[in-house]
Amino acid sequence: MWQQDSPCATKTKKKLASALKELMETTTFDKITVSDITDKCNVHRQTFYYHFQDRFELLDWIFYTEIVQPFTDNISSENIQEKFFNLFETMSSNKKFYQNALKTNGDDLTRYISKVASEQFTDIFKNLSIESGFAVDDEEDVIMAEFFGYGICGVVMNWAIRGMQESAESISKRIDRFFINCKKIKSN
Repeated sequence: MWQQDSPCATKTKKKLASALKELMETTTFDKITVSDITDKCNVHRQTFYYHFQDRFELLDWIFYTEIVQPFTDNISSENIQEKFFNLFETMSSNKKFYQNALKTNGDDLTRYISKVASEQFTDIFKNLSIESGFAVDDEEDVIMAEFFGYGICGVVMNWAIRGMQESAESISKRIDRFFINCKKIKSN
């Protein structure tokens, strides 16, 4: 989705992201301007526009680099609980930011995570089929993956809406149990 950046570009993007996250600790996203972001991190507005079209694209970049990419990189049935734990830990450690971001961009985030999750879970379900020796067709894998992807998005969104009070460990274990049950259903 995002192209590989030079170390300098990545450093600048992280600086802009940190400024936005810090601003969102006290201000809602709709009240924050590009000037607020660039003033906060002492860069020129043109620098911002060199890297991002608008503040929504910066918000998407944060979601992608902090949530989606770490979750999806090398995901497997063996490390899925750890991946979920890390996702919930990341969100918990930046609780105010993610709660404000979800209020602003929740529908977009849900669609985005659902799409990425669906793609990843399609691969996982195919691998589970191979591991279990149980062949299913691609259509069934896609349906299971979409179901699981949307379910995960619902869990993440509800957890955030309820104030992220359940621990990252607890909620990731619940999702892992759900995943194990899906694996059992698939192998029967």
